[in-house]
Amino acid sequence: MNAYRGRGRGRGYFRGAKTNPPPSMRSPRNPPLNTNQSISHDNNCCNGISIVLELDLDSTSFLNELKSMWNLLKKSPPVVNKLHQYFHLCENPYEHTIRLMYNCQEFNSAKSKSLPFFIIEEFKIWLSVHRNKVVHLLTPKLKIDVFKIISKQNAQNLTKLVVDVYEMAQDGEIFLDIIKCMIERKRYKEACQSAVLFNLQDKFSVEDFLLPLILQDKLYGIDDFLTVSPRHQVELVTLLDSTLGRTSVRDALASYVFNLDVPDIKWDKLHAKPLKKLITRLVKMFKLPTNITPNLNKRRNEGALQFLLHKRFVENSFGDESWKEMVQEAIGEDEELQRELVAQVSTYGAVAEALWWAHFYNVDKQHWPYNVRMLEENPDEERLHQRNILPEEESWGYDEVQNTEPVEYHKFPLPFSSIHLIDSEESFERFLDGGLQDVEVVGIDCEWKPNFGSQKNELALMQIASRKNVFILDIISIGTKVPHLWQELGKFLFNNCDILKLGFGFTSDILMIKHSLPELNFTPKQVGFLDLLSLWKLLEKYPKVVLPYEVQGSGPSLGTLVNQCLGRPLDKSDQFSNWEKRPLRNSQLVYAALDAYCLIEVYDVIKGCCEKAEFPFDETCYNLMTNEKAPKKKAKKPVQKKPKPLQADEEIAQPPSPHSSQVPAASIKVVCDTMLQGLGKNLRRCGIDTAILENYMDHMECVRYAQDEQRYILTKGNVFNKLYGYVPLGHCLRVNSDNVDEQLKEFVDYYKVNVTVNDVFSVCQSCNGRSFIKVSRSTMLALTQSQNSLQYVPPDYDNDIDEATGFSSDDDFDFEPGPPVQTTRKWDLYSDEKLDVGLCQTRLGAKIQVATIPDGVLEKTELFYVCEHCGKIFWDGSHLERVLTGRLQGIVQ
Repeated sequence: MNAYRGRGRGRGYFRGAKTNPPPSMRSPRNPPLNTNQSISHDNNCCNGISIVLELDLDSTSFLNELKSMWNLLKKSPPVVNKLHQYFHLCENPYEHTIRLMYNCQEFNSAKSKSLPFFIIEEFKIWLSVHRNKVVHLLTPKLKIDVFKIISKQNAQNLTKLVVDVYEMAQDGEIFLDIIKCMIERKRYKEACQSAVLFNLQDKFSVEDFLLPLILQDKLYGIDDFLTVSPRHQVELVTLLDSTLGRTSVRDALASYVFNLDVPDIKWDKLHAKPLKKLITRLVKMFKLPTNITPNLNKRRNEGALQFLLHKRFVENSFGDESWKEMVQEAIGEDEELQRELVAQVSTYGAVAEALWWAHFYNVDKQHWPYNVRMLEENPDEERLHQRNILPEEESWGYDEVQNTEPVEYHKFPLPFSSIHLIDSEESFERFLDGGLQDVEVVGIDCEWKPNFGSQKNELALMQIASRKNVFILDIISIGTKVPHLWQELGKFLFNNCDILKLGFGFTSDILMIKHSLPELNFTPKQVGFLDLLSLWKLLEKYPKVVLPYEVQGSGPSLGTLVNQCLGRPLDKSDQFSNWEKRPLRNSQLVYAALDAYCLIEVYDVIKGCCEKAEFPFDETCYNLMTNEKAPKKKAKKPVQKKPKPLQADEEIAQPPSPHSSQVPAASIKVVCDTMLQGLGKNLRRCGIDTAILENYMDHMECVRYAQDEQRYILTKGNVFNKLYGYVPLGHCLRVNSDNVDEQLKEFVDYYKVNVTVNDVFSVCQSCNGRSFIKVSRSTMLALTQSQNSLQYVPPDYDNDIDEATGFSSDDDFDFEPGPPVQTTRKWDLYSDEKLDVGLCQTRLGAKIQVATIPDGVLEKTELFYVCEHCGKIFWDGSHLERVLTGRLQGIVQ
């Protein structure tokens, strides 16, 4: 550090223009190697170079004066002129520029607006005029020396700029030995970046640094390397896919680990889940053919088959035609999966259906399960209905596994003739000419084929419903053929604020529409898009607004809302369909039409209920559509007088508790000041609705939470004196202890809170939400596959694992069975209808954080719980027992 500060010191200065530059600015005739110079760097970055980096007195004085001007004036004409004059007087400006940069204090980690950046940027501008006069001084040896110097600092943007200014890429091969040295020294990231800078991709193999970087989980720079090298794209993806064909990914990579001797390997990342994500991202990014990843395809299809079987036989949510379509889509020509399908279907008791699939795929009889062979060979009188199982419109004898009462579903109220399929330019023009005349409100919905991660989801249908007709726009048939008509639709409907556009969970639909139909060119704000899901959630806070029908045990899905408004749920048996297959079935057309039309029906019912309750419906809808918050009423002044100002060291006594008897934990709401964030997390573990101030927030935010949301304030020290007068007596608690466990006991004792086992973990540790979605293992596998198909976003591996798993922590991955699922836990538990598998998100738009689940947990755990608001994933395990016998011992009743 002392050497660094001492470099470049001096009070002299460069005195104006001279006929010749001072001797110190001239290149030495016989330059030494400088290996023994006293410089600031300890990492031998000057070894093997012929540039004298140490500045003499005059050069030091110039640099000090430049620094002073730069600190005062930044990039201004006087500073620019002084630097350009320096370049002009130097015997070799290429050499002296790198010397100046090196002797700047910011050199090792220069930012874009630092002095080293300014020097090289101005040198580039100066060269644009004077290059022809000095370019002969830019020798290959000088280029190598400059690269050795610049490669020792950490700013990649500065390195790129220097490589450009010194024209290094034109002589790229002279740097081969340096890059090979980097590889030998295990500096894989620097080697990869250098190969890209000098366009030397063809000189290296995937084992040189691409595979080592993956083993170290350092993926930065790999994409840049692969972008211009299709050969390496295929080789790397093929190599990685081959590891998925082995039982253990680690065993498959063991030979590479041994031969390459790679240090710092991230063993926890060497398993199938992250590797599948990486392969999927590379295939999508570089648009590689899927036939080069047979093992990835096989694993995807296996997961898709398990998901479909669960939907069909456990949840009973598949129609026959949709089931057949999606199974054929998932299995394809994979004979092993065809045999697996027959075996799995038979284990669910649907023997007749298993036999149908055996004939459909011509599965060899030696692979048929015993009960399927018996049905084929001995169809007795009790199973006569199973004889005719091969015709196209067969009955599969599904009654063997389901004997549920028939459900009365909400029906499409208009005649079938009111459904208009728009699949040609002519029908599109007729729709634009008269379909939306005199229309004030429409319902909009979209459909796309579930792909289970095999490829990016593509919009297949867009339904636009008025009160009299439903128009189904076939995106597959007309999507890119009529851009002028899409522009006209955007102008007439999507950018027309006079037509109210209704949707449910609009986020995913709008993203899909924008991606597939950019010609519409619309922005949801200010043009009349109303999300009924947001409206519904808002109305839950106003108990006076009561919908006509009460529905128990269902989450806020469109089917539930329709059930509450119209008295019957929606039939979702055609939801998982191959929406890209043509022609569409009539049942698909009716399903798609009703999904859009029911939005208008629901809107009318909600509006009527709000008017009946004298609720400001129109104003609320406007605020939701424009994302504007409704104006708040002025807070009433507190009844009690504000206390007199206190001295800094004076302390107010804590008022008595407002509770005379015990109160349930679920009825308490609190806000924790910035000093009590640890207590806030403990309160959430106890199932208490807890707002926690961030470090940057002012203490007075506690008052706003208390007045707006009727919360108790928890604070420490003299801040209590500042806050307690704004709330009723006892509604602000001064916590005395510094120990988190003792703080929790103070709170429980003061407010007489009754915490039960059913309260524990009933609130999301991350976002304080109380709404969770129950997800089976098969659905979670499908979500994992779907996440792989979306645009790659590096997961946040820095999150605390307890926050990410809740009921189980990293210490609990022994995969022993945990305690039974607490069906009485005091939370809102919903079915997975609220999940959008295709986009891997909840219906509220929260991204489901599937990347936080270790493979072992995914394989051993049957049920997961997804926070509806933030997408965090939880599961039951020994973590619950640990907190009950540890931190919460003596707190939980």
